[in-house]
Amino acid sequence: MAMNFADKLTHSIARANSFVIAGFDPQLDTLPEVILSEAAAAATTDEAFVYTALTDFYALALEALAPHIAAVKPNIAFFEQYGIGGLRAFGDVCKRARDHGLPVVADAKRGDIGTTAQAYSRAFLGRTTVCGRTIAAWDVDSVTVNPFLGFDTLAPFVEDCRQHGKGIFVLVKTSNPGSGDIQGVRSVETERDVSAIIAQWLDKEGRTVLGECGFSSLGAVVGAPYPAEAKRLREIMPRAFFLIPGMGAQGGTAADAAAGFGQTAAGKPHGALINLSRGLLSTFSSRSLPRESLKSELMAKAASTNREIAAALG
Repeated sequence: MAMNFADKLTHSIARANSFVIAGFDPQLDTLPEVILSEAAAAATTDEAFVYTALTDFYALALEALAPHIAAVKPNIAFFEQYGIGGLRAFGDVCKRARDHGLPVVADAKRGDIGTTAQAYSRAFLGRTTVCGRTIAAWDVDSVTVNPFLGFDTLAPFVEDCRQHGKGIFVLVKTSNPGSGDIQGVRSVETERDVSAIIAQWLDKEGRTVLGECGFSSLGAVVGAPYPAEAKRLREIMPRAFFLIPGMGAQGGTAADAAAGFGQTAAGKPHGALINLSRGLLSTFSSRSLPRESLKSELMAKAASTNREIAAALG
């Protein structure tokens, strides 16, 4: 039987001594010049150029970062914007990350009704069997999902988590400034806001897929810019892994992100991954750096972030 997703995260966090999940959000015009120039020279089509540039850059990034991060989070929208070449690169990057022993959380925010939800879940977490063939499309470890069409739309994802040792991160309190427009609306019946209602559901369902680590394979997206909300939601979901975006470019600090952490049975901070995207992979001291210097800067930024988070966690 496949390892529980929460246990897989726990092992990876311990291996790297890091709570960082690296967000892969590619924008071709920000990639280092050496990557773009070599891809342009080698490629004869736009699709080949996109694929070559993206796979080359993330191969370099993974080589530098793998020992220093807990997981990766490729955002499929940033790959989709470049068409088939981008999607081919998404698949390649996911495979390379797994080859490095890193859990992969696909940032796809999928959510729909009935068989459409089932198809989305099969694409990322499940399997399709036809003509004696078993097709695992992206075959990542986890995917972000949108609950706002109703909890029944999450059922296929939860079932695939149970069957295949996978995980999900459900949008609960997102990091954008307008998140409260819907997530903060209160129910007259329960006197709880939408975020709390989703959190209650996650806590109940998540306890059916607890790992040996004490945390669940059903996690929550809770943004760093709202530490008070994170503390409130952690009280509702003590066993959920939190995926915490918004540190750095969106204004959240390491101390803000630390507010979303839970605790192990021994009282140590645990149960959260802090996303770092633009601050880690989109800014270099110079876009004209050679490859080894790019790797050195990536390792230095990861080490600095790990120290900052460790200090915030005490």
